[in-house]
Amino acid sequence: MFRQEEVFIGGWQEKTIDAMQRRRFDQMVSQLPPLGAGRLEALAPSAFERKLEQCWQDIERKPMRTQQLSEVWKSVLGSICQQADCLSHEEHELVERALILGGSAQIEDALELEAARALSLRLWASVGLVSGKPFIELETPVVRPVAQAFSRAEHEHVRQRLDAFSAYLSGTLYRVGAMDDRQPQQLILHEVLGSGKDDELLMQLSRRYLWASFDCVDYSGGVMLLHPALADPHHLISSGRRKPGILMPPQGDLCTMMDILPEEIPLQEELERSIAGALREGHQAQDVARTLRFLCKQGAPLAAMEEVLQASLIVYISPSMRGALSNMYYMTPKWIECAERAALQ
Repeated sequence: MFRQEEVFIGGWQEKTIDAMQRRRFDQMVSQLPPLGAGRLEALAPSAFERKLEQCWQDIERKPMRTQQLSEVWKSVLGSICQQADCLSHEEHELVERALILGGSAQIEDALELEAARALSLRLWASVGLVSGKPFIELETPVVRPVAQAFSRAEHEHVRQRLDAFSAYLSGTLYRVGAMDDRQPQQLILHEVLGSGKDDELLMQLSRRYLWASFDCVDYSGGVMLLHPALADPHHLISSGRRKPGILMPPQGDLCTMMDILPEEIPLQEELERSIAGALREGHQAQDVARTLRFLCKQGAPLAAMEEVLQASLIVYISPSMRGALSNMYYMTPKWIECAERAALQ
């Protein structure tokens, strides 16, 4: 989903992926109304109009409220199978859980809450609080149709192709940090959805799939997809990382999810070994090393990485820990170089 602008007052401690997701979750929860207040039929006229302006459906305007509601569900249900096919992974799992639980489900984390936001923009759901906890509630007219859409054989085939493409694109974003969304859109349209011509609905769905599946930001040339650990994408955007030709249609083992490069594996394992047994309660060596690797890739200076590491330890940083951290810092391929603050080409 689209990120809101952030000011990182606390420095690099605030730029870890866990800290960013925690802030997003808290911010979104603080803005939620009680569950049920977001249902289309419950919205005040002005809020109803804003909802239609922001939604991810092309809905013809009608003069009367009852006519407009009828037009909404006519539009939504008219493409429910294609819409169901092109949900993000998190949206799909959230809808499945809501269907199993009778139409509503509790939202567990930031990724699910962002998926719920996307589903509300598709006009499938309202999102709100029950006893201070976020819940999603599917709109009644779509419950049976979306369950039927999920049961189609073609739905399973499309989901398999989308999952393979998502893993491939996630791996690409891990390598480059950020990229323009136009080429991935075309690959989804032609390689996943099998559209050989300009189909406006499928073009919209490929775009919405990307926006619901990945972090993204607006920039002067369009929309940039981001790796979720990249806190400040502006250096990559200004560096020209939107150049074409990065992606090829995924084939064979290219569909495997990649969250670490082969040359980074021994660096992370060395750091894990050096900090094992010295971590605060609730911290795992693999998670701490992964967090530090993500900070390194986005240009964190070595001193900042030491500060983040120290906050996870019950002892002072030892020479072996400092040596492993230095190896990670100097040998990890980066999205942004610390010294020049310029993107790698």
